[in-house]
Amino acid sequence: MAERVYSYFDYDGEIELPWEGVADFAGMPHYFWLHESSSTPRSGIFDLAPVDATLLSRVVEMEAIWHAWDLDYHAGKVALDSHPLRSGVNPQFVNLKIEISNAAYLLRDATFRRRAIFRATEAFLALASRFEGKRWPIPGFHSATLEVCWSNS
Repeated sequence: MAERVYSYFDYDGEIELPWEGVADFAGMPHYFWLHESSSTPRSGIFDLAPVDATLLSRVVEMEAIWHAWDLDYHAGKVALDSHPLRSGVNPQFVNLKIEISNAAYLLRDATFRRRAIFRATEAFLALASRFEGKRWPIPGFHSATLEVCWSNS
């Protein structure tokens, strides 16, 4: 069964995998880190650790800031140099990123390992199909939303 990905912080387009983020595992939010990629696209082995409500709220807040910027960026309203992580652009985003990174570091001792397959959500695929062949800028488009299926490694 596919589970929700709340946010992914780093993504490798070559292997089509997020390196790090927060997703549900067995219906509960967990932080995940890529441990080992696979020769199968969008598949890898990940370390997971449960997250509390406070960390999840920080992740959701950071994702909302990112998503608003991403929509504006794809619409051509803002330039890449306005990315919220750039120095001086969005201090709240930067602070959230630091808080999340520090909290994630503390979770490393509580990890367990699972295999995962990530894929774009049906909603994102439907959205993307509406914009196929369009040239930049593309108002209404945004970066992929993902879902994940976990299994024993």
